[in-house]
Amino acid sequence: MRLPFASLLLVAAFLAGPPAAPAIVPPRDCGMTTVKGKRYNIKADQIRCRTAKPHARRFLASGRRPSGYRCRTYSGSTALKFRCSRGVKVFFAIRR
Repeated sequence: MRLPFASLLLVAAFLAGPPAAPAIVPPRDCGMTTVKGKRYNIKADQIRCRTAKPHARRFLASGRRPSGYRCRTYSGSTALKFRCSRGVKVFFAIRR
């Protein structure tokens, strides 16, 4: 039994496996900042540090979240102080 050439290509593509997934990139370290006498390490994912740092400082100082972001604060049982996200754009602060 002979298979058409297109069928052979489909079988070969199927046996080759799924395409490789893109590499997972960790959040960017935006550095340390001090707010109300406490030090925090700011991290950002899919957002520039020059945008994330002022947003983080404002949120830490006044609790005002940036427009369009959903923010969640965490209790003292974790070093994570808050996390704000808008889709895949995320920034957060870790207590030091």
